[in-house]
Amino acid sequence: MVISREFVTWDRPILHSAADWLIRSATVSPENLPLVDLSHCLVVVPGGLAGRRLVELLVQKVEHDGRSLIPPVVITVGQLPEHLYEAKLPFASELTQQFAWGETLRAFGNDQLKPLIPFPPDANDLGTWRDYGDSVRRVYRELVSDAFDFSEVAQKAHSLEDFTEQPRWDVLAKLQSAYLARLDTLQMWDKQSARLYAIKQDECHSDSHIVLLATVDLNRATRQMLDQVAGKGGKVTAIVGAPDSWSDHFDEHGCLVADAWTDEAIELDWKSVAIVDGPTQQADEAVGAIASVAKKYTAKDIIVGLPDEHLLGEVRRIFGQHGLKCRFGPGRSVVSTLPFRLIETIIELSQTRQYNALAAALRHPDLFQTLTFAQPGIEKLDNWFNKRLPDVIDNSIQNEEVSQAVGKLNELAAPFVGEKRSLPEWADQVRMLLLAVYGSQTIDLDTEANFQLARPLQAVNEAMTQWNDIPETLSQAFGASEMLRVLKSQLSSSMIPAEHDAEAIEALGWLELPLMDAPVCVVTSFNDGLIPSANTADLFLPNSLRNLLGLEDDSIRYARDAYQVQAIQHSREVVKWIVPKRSADGDPLAPSRLLFTGSTNDLANRVHKFFGTPEDPQNQAKQPGQDAQDHQQRIAIPVPDSLEVVEMPAWDRFSATRINQYLKCPYRFYLKYVLRLRGEDDSSTELDGGAFGNLAHDTLQAFGTSDLKGSADEKVIFDFLSAELSDLAAKRYGKSPLATIKLQIEQLRLRLRAFAAGQAQHRQDGWIIHRCEAEVAGPYPTILVDGNEIELEGRIDRIDHHPESGQWAVWDYKTGDSTGDPEKDHQIGPRNDKKWVSVQLPFYRHLVKSVGVRGEVSLGYITLPKLGEEVRFREAKWGESDLDEADATIVQAIQDIRAGKFFPPGDVRYEDEFSRICQDTVLGKWEPAQ
Repeated sequence: MVISREFVTWDRPILHSAADWLIRSATVSPENLPLVDLSHCLVVVPGGLAGRRLVELLVQKVEHDGRSLIPPVVITVGQLPEHLYEAKLPFASELTQQFAWGETLRAFGNDQLKPLIPFPPDANDLGTWRDYGDSVRRVYRELVSDAFDFSEVAQKAHSLEDFTEQPRWDVLAKLQSAYLARLDTLQMWDKQSARLYAIKQDECHSDSHIVLLATVDLNRATRQMLDQVAGKGGKVTAIVGAPDSWSDHFDEHGCLVADAWTDEAIELDWKSVAIVDGPTQQADEAVGAIASVAKKYTAKDIIVGLPDEHLLGEVRRIFGQHGLKCRFGPGRSVVSTLPFRLIETIIELSQTRQYNALAAALRHPDLFQTLTFAQPGIEKLDNWFNKRLPDVIDNSIQNEEVSQAVGKLNELAAPFVGEKRSLPEWADQVRMLLLAVYGSQTIDLDTEANFQLARPLQAVNEAMTQWNDIPETLSQAFGASEMLRVLKSQLSSSMIPAEHDAEAIEALGWLELPLMDAPVCVVTSFNDGLIPSANTADLFLPNSLRNLLGLEDDSIRYARDAYQVQAIQHSREVVKWIVPKRSADGDPLAPSRLLFTGSTNDLANRVHKFFGTPEDPQNQAKQPGQDAQDHQQRIAIPVPDSLEVVEMPAWDRFSATRINQYLKCPYRFYLKYVLRLRGEDDSSTELDGGAFGNLAHDTLQAFGTSDLKGSADEKVIFDFLSAELSDLAAKRYGKSPLATIKLQIEQLRLRLRAFAAGQAQHRQDGWIIHRCEAEVAGPYPTILVDGNEIELEGRIDRIDHHPESGQWAVWDYKTGDSTGDPEKDHQIGPRNDKKWVSVQLPFYRHLVKSVGVRGEVSLGYITLPKLGEEVRFREAKWGESDLDEADATIVQAIQDIRAGKFFPPGDVRYEDEFSRICQDTVLGKWEPAQ
């Protein structure tokens, strides 16, 4: 008997046509009961989601006719082989296979392995050996799925011209024999090898009616097994989701004929194709497509395809802004869930004293609650970190709450320190950890907690249960980090499905889209490399070798994706193809080549539509009223311009720093000084400009107030500064600061060496240091604003005096990388119309009066620039009229502050704690709402 093919139209959802066909093929009850009996059918589907939906449709259709259903057995393609033969030995689990391959490689001998692994790891590096073994296992599994093994590949590779990998495949063939022999001694079977054995021994059979539903890319081994079943009288039917007229595009198994699809024209309606810029615009376009059909369709009628699953976060964010929910069908990886991250965090903390490990543990939501660690504790921890920037945890944490939390964490981490254990022993320790954190919780399986906690905990426990099945000959003693490596490898592909939500729009991966029956389909990331996908670099099986062996190569992937595009396009009522030009990183993307396979009549226009500029009329053809609709669809979080102040400060005293901050950005001034907002985190990896400047200022202040301030000896000056810098750095940042801070300290030391030379020369020129860090603490100088005397306060970095000439000089230390020009820093604009953007130095001429300085003073910078540039004393060349304008700027700023004028934000070109609030990088942020 041959495999029969049944073509069902793709002008309607394929699952519906398949369900109708199955009902028609049901066994008729001899008693004429209203019963649809499909128990004799074994239905094979590409994925589990399609299988569940098929059963739902069968139930709905049968019950609609007033009948009852005995459903078929529905399995996925990967489960089919084990239904076609009888295993004579228990199968080795994937974990056992991985261990067996690793041990096989480790025992093979380094000299023999050189063609495969030129630089083998140390014999005791078991984790790396397992990783190598797992790489080999994956290649072996793929080959066996196409009815090959390493020995056959080694033989066939001889026919490839200029093939240079023959020695490698010869080694792999020997490794295969050794690996299978190792499993034989364990009385276990490798599942893939067992399938190949069943084929070679002609053992495949089935009493069920096997129905292959849209399984268009079965591997060779599965097809050979089905051929044996059919050859022995078994009934096999392939349901193909395509019209009869396309029969030459499918082989006898209902699988794609790659050559038939190579030159096939994929005619897409270009009105359904949207070309956008990047991820956010993709999500915006998807929302727009959904909004355009919202009157006719509900959430259950819409699916969103995500060929690039990294887009999910942006889609959820933009959907949420529009009041839409998005459910990702495959769910989330177990290793990204809180229970697994808890294990990971505690083990990392047990292995290192680094601050990052402690911070991650204290911020873990579940540990946070277990430790009864309050939010102020995190803020205190951040504050301590930002003051010391430690690399490792020391005893300098003085806060009692933080110290208690650290102590509790150390108790949880203690079992994972030092000692090596077997995997089953480690499983007990992991379970005790999870019980300590989650044991007191009662989880309602009907709530979200089931998906957030119960299922991840179950997945972790099931993975650890497999550790008991590892044969003793493969069992080893592990450190905690090695154990975690094994657990993470096991769970890396395990997914926790998302909770069902009838109001959510379903988002699915590319391969699951064709069989889903929602009438509206929005496909994102319609780009080359994703659709069609490509195997750009394979360590063992390059495309030329795949072609020779008949394995899945780029041509087969192309055929599969071309078919899926056709099936989606024909079976939906509404389809939207979204093509981004850029990735999230800003890298350019190419459109799917499937967009250019149709008629050549308008090919140039299609190419121009994608690669043309946004100004091109072809890229801006819109329907009447489209501009208004686009504006409504474009979401922006407006910077609030109606500023409400609960309590306005008195504003009867000002410093230069506050005036300067207002001049740079009135809105930031409002956030900082009126609302008193501040940012606090522990993301710093080096001293910021403020901390670096403070360290320099304090070191220089120590010199300026010391007995050596009058020295003209460069070496004496530098030796003092260098010693003072070391003392200050040790007090602030401890004995183990971050490596970047150590480097910054040494960079500052080099700048101080240059300062010592400049200071020595300055002293020889007759100048002496009069005051350093002169604090104006009253009586305060004043400036007249609207008839009121407003006090001025602040601190002057340094005041110098020249006794012979009677001159005074006020200096501001500058430690930035630029050399610092006082005029350019304070004023911008053309020569005759300059605008004051900083009043730091002009402000000082008012402050010096309160510290006893009378008469004319010069103003300027002492620059300590980066390595290679000399320290300079830069005097500003301002006249009285310039300084009068500076005073007017100060008065105007004070007037505006007191009047509550804080909007709009200034044009700030640097990132700070308020950048996101001010939307510095958002284009069009000042567009008025419509």
